[in-house]
Amino acid sequence: MRQFIRAHYQLLVFILLWIAVAALAPVLLYAVLPIGVFLFRRAGRWHDILFGFIMCLVLSDMLKGLPGMDVMKTAKYTYIMALGALLLVDRVRMQPMARVFPIFLPFLVYAFLPLLRSEVPVPAFQKTVSYGLLFLVVPNYVLFNFRRYGWEFFGNLVRFLMFMLLAQQLLPWLDPGGTYYLAGRFKGFFGNPNGMAIFVYLTLMLVVVVNHLRKDLFSRTEMVLYGLLLAYYLITCGARTSLMSALMFLLFIQFFRISMFLGVLSFIAFVGLGELMVANLPAIINALGLHEYLRVETLASGSGRYVAWEYAWHQVQEQGLFLFGAGFDHEFVVMERAKQLLSSMGHQGGAHNTYLVFWMNTGIVGLLFFLRSLFLIFIKAGKNTPVAMAVLFSVLFSILYESWLSGSLNPYTSLLLVLLTIMSEDEIIGAVESASPAQPDPGEALPPPLILPAR
Repeated sequence: MRQFIRAHYQLLVFILLWIAVAALAPVLLYAVLPIGVFLFRRAGRWHDILFGFIMCLVLSDMLKGLPGMDVMKTAKYTYIMALGALLLVDRVRMQPMARVFPIFLPFLVYAFLPLLRSEVPVPAFQKTVSYGLLFLVVPNYVLFNFRRYGWEFFGNLVRFLMFMLLAQQLLPWLDPGGTYYLAGRFKGFFGNPNGMAIFVYLTLMLVVVVNHLRKDLFSRTEMVLYGLLLAYYLITCGARTSLMSALMFLLFIQFFRISMFLGVLSFIAFVGLGELMVANLPAIINALGLHEYLRVETLASGSGRYVAWEYAWHQVQEQGLFLFGAGFDHEFVVMERAKQLLSSMGHQGGAHNTYLVFWMNTGIVGLLFFLRSLFLIFIKAGKNTPVAMAVLFSVLFSILYESWLSGSLNPYTSLLLVLLTIMSEDEIIGAVESASPAQPDPGEALPPPLILPAR
């Protein structure tokens, strides 16, 4: 980790600069973020560009935390616009482009059609563009960084994520006036403990997938420490959905390694056992002594999720959203309008279901377009590695209870796109058997090597 910090101290300095600017002169952040992107590009530090983007999205998710950080919620758009501009300028040396974006292109094009019915056309248009831009830039920057730095890029990405998670522990001491706990549950950089748990769950899948493909990338000690850290956060966050999604992934990966049929059969069996466990979950949790972490008293009401689902489904039928929806952000408008009513029924906000959010925003047509693209990319990834199917079923379960995959710019969708790129790109999978890093583009000047040596 010390080597990683020495190699990427420029990025860490920039992140501290963002925090200082947000606290002292928030408006300047709109210039500081894109300027940082172009400076990193000039220095040839493309890995720090992507790491910085993930950190920017994490900070934008923060609520009532570091002073002035609210500005990051809109300033992050300047960062992704800078990424898009660089992609356009450097498109020649980034060829061939990643294939994730073309697979999702039918959905991304169709998503503009429901905007005709939007109650908030300008924000809806912005979020539609940013969602498409996310699917364009993240896979291409991942693939380009792999070409430059090889598998060590993924190793350093994991180390950066671990460093960021550990850095959260300093927040209550550095900023005693901030709110970093919600009902006793630590939320760190994130808006709520569920958000941090989703991020940890996706990070866990990234670590396992990368280690599965290149077992020489991390030492045994590193893997043990990463596993303990991620398990600690998953349990102490008290987020049942992310904990269950992580357990599903770790279970299914063993079956899918043997055969696709056995993996699907295990999923069906898990669903059946899940129903039995749900019926007896309070007794199980109390027996394990986890009643405080997993909040047994909220199980009967489903933490308000069922209230949100019923209301959202009612709006789909009442507002004529069944076929085409009313554009991105419509779900937020509808749920915010009924915030007081839903709060009185035990609901704290959001639809808590990606499928319903896409249905409200883009209709059943848009939902089917999205699922079609999602299954296609996972089918392609499944041909490269059986681990992909474990990721798919785990994600399908997670988005049933959370709406993170429908977000235009959040740190969760970006991590999934990193995973999809690793598993679906033949160029990356084809290098699995190679022990040497990927070779840089001929004639391209690289900065002095600051990456960790291969283990």
